This record gives sequence, structure tokens and C-alpha cells, in this order.
Amino acid sequence: MSTFDIVTQVVGFVGYGLLLGATLARRRAWLLAIDASGGAVLILHWAMLGAIAGVTMNALYTAVDVAGVDADSRRGRIALAASVPVAIALVVIFWTGPADLLAGAGLLFAIASRASRSQVRLRFIAMIGCIPWGLFGLVHGSIPQVAFSTIYFFAMGISIIRIMRGNWQPRQAPDDVAMMRADGP
Repeated sequence: MSTFDIVTQVVGFVGYGLLLGATLARRRAWLLAIDASGGAVLILHWAMLGAIAGVTMNALYTAVDVAGVDADSRRGRIALAASVPVAIALVVIFWTGPADLLAGAGLLFAIASRASRSQVRLRFIAMIGCIPWGLFGLVHGSIPQVAFSTIYFFAMGISIIRIMRGNWQPRQAPDDVAMMRADGP
């Protein structure tokens, strides 16, 4: 493995580390902010791997996180709805092969999760999105993507179980009460 390959994988681990850190967020705004910062780092990771679908889907994913901070706002709903045809167009425009469909599917699950007002639903849909992203990582040789998809899948699942059992209550601050009700028993 060359120095460039090692740096590429390290950049990926930093980006995915930020996304994994988002699973610990108790407030939607923090979850999305941490996720967006991880997405920005991952644009560089995928560019270094030469995976255009990874670059474009992570760019759109980051934009969705930034726009989706308030899924109940008119602007947030418009941005989320507009991102679906944009994702499809990006896959078509930058098509390099069937693996691009995996990145597109992963992104569509991410968009759907951001449109959710329930933390449990947001986390569950994000879990499902890990499957196509993990497969995309396998195809393109992204060790961090495969590792992250596996860890994120289980971390989100654990957080859902904790919320549903009442062992962990997501926080609601005045600025995000309207965005998402606290899930729990």
C-alpha cells in the first residue's frame, strides 16, 4: 500500500469517525451538524479514491444535512424533496458503472432519514442506508466505508433500542422542539 493509499484511508476514517460521533448526539441539530462535517471530509476521501459517485453523493448528502436541520420548515422540505431528483440526475450524469447505483441508493435512504421527524425513524432509515453504502465501499476499496457502515448500522440500532426502552431520552432544546418530538416510551 502506497503512502497515498494510506492517507486516503486515514482521511476516510476521519470522515467516518465524525459520522459515527453523530450517533451520540441527543439533539437533531447536533446530529446533522456532525454528520455534515463528516460528509465534507468524505468528499475528499472519495475524490482520492477516484469514485465520482462517492464525491457527488457525499456533496449532496452534506447539503441535505445542512438544509435538513429543520425538516418542518418550508425551506427544509423543499430542499429535501429537490435532493431526490438531483441525486438521480447526478448518478446519470456522472455514471461510471452499476456500483454508482449503490451510492445513489445509500444517499436516498439518507435523504429519507433526514425528512423524518422522529428520531427512531430517522435512525432506522439511516441504518438501512448503511447496506448499499457498505457495498459501494467494498467495490471501491474503501476500508473506512465498510467498517463505518457496519459500526454505524449497529450504533444506530443500539440507540434506537435505548430510546424505545426509555434508557436514553433525546434532548429537546427550544430551537429544535418544533423539529422533532422526543421519542420514547
